[in-house]
Parts: sequence; structure tokens; C-alpha cells
Amino acid sequence: MYKLSENVDRIQDFKTDFRKEANSDTCLKFAIDPQTIGLLESEFTQEVLTLKASLVMPVPNKPSCVLGILSRRRRVYWAIDLAMLLGLQPLDQNIRLYEVILTSVQELSLALIVPKIFGVVHLDSDQIEHDIFSAPAILKPYLKGYFREKGETAYLLRAENILRSTILHS
Repeated sequence: MYKLSENVDRIQDFKTDFRKEANSDTCLKFAIDPQTIGLLESEFTQEVLTLKASLVMPVPNKPSCVLGILSRRRRVYWAIDLAMLLGLQPLDQNIRLYEVILTSVQELSLALIVPKIFGVVHLDSDQIEHDIFSAPAILKPYLKGYFREKGETAYLLRAENILRSTILHS
């Protein structure tokens, strides 16, 4: 009888954990610039990697946020300095290794270059603030919301708005 009770408790714990997972968003957490933390929903993240900056081939006559192109798994991606695209502090020009987020929305794909990738986080949907009124004006076109914890604000970015940015398509 003891074992049955123990198994029922485990099933209840599993159901509770499953409900929590169903009500949570899985996001990639990264630094946009030294002062700004970003989040990107995992459904838009194809791959995360570190590669030598020399593997990004410069392309002339493109906006300054376009670092060039890179090839990965028989695909070519535009490599974008995400901070510069968003109007924040650009990457250090002397950086030798790029932290890359390969992201995709429908038929559009980009390689977002950021200074640091922290990893995957799980956020409860009700923890995300969708009132972006108090967010920095420069970020508002790209924001879905933000998350505050322990004095830190992380901005949840809209992948589709980044990939469709008029700066990239002008």
C-alpha cells in the first residue's frame, strides 16, 4: 500500500510540473550589449554557436549593423550586430570570437551576433510584462515585453520585427 501511495504522489508531482511547463515560455537569454539583457523565444532560435570573426565575410554597401555573411550547414546568413541594429552600443571591433544566434521566422533567417549568451530560461507567461510604455523608446519597435527579476530587466524581443527591420531591407 505504501508503494501505491508513493507512485500517486509522483504522478501528482509530474502533473504539476507539466502544468507549469505548459504555462511557461522557453527563451534564450543573452546580452544585447554590456548593459542590456535580451530574451528570444526558443521557437525562433535554430542554433546557438561560437565562431571566429574571420569566418564572417564582409559585404560592401550594406548598413553598418550588417557585419557580413556566414555559411552554416549549406545555408548563408546575414550576420547582424544586434545591438547596433537596435540602436544600442555596438560590438567591440576587436572581438575575435562571435556569439551567434541563428534565428528564423517563416522564410527569413539571420545570424544575430551578441556579446554573450547566458543560456535557456523558463518564464511563466504571467511573469512577462507586456506594457512596454516604460521601456526605452529605441527598443519599443522590437519588444514583445519584459521580465524583471532581482533588479535585472530582460527584454523579450519580437524575432519577426528584427528580421523584418526596415534598416535591413532598405
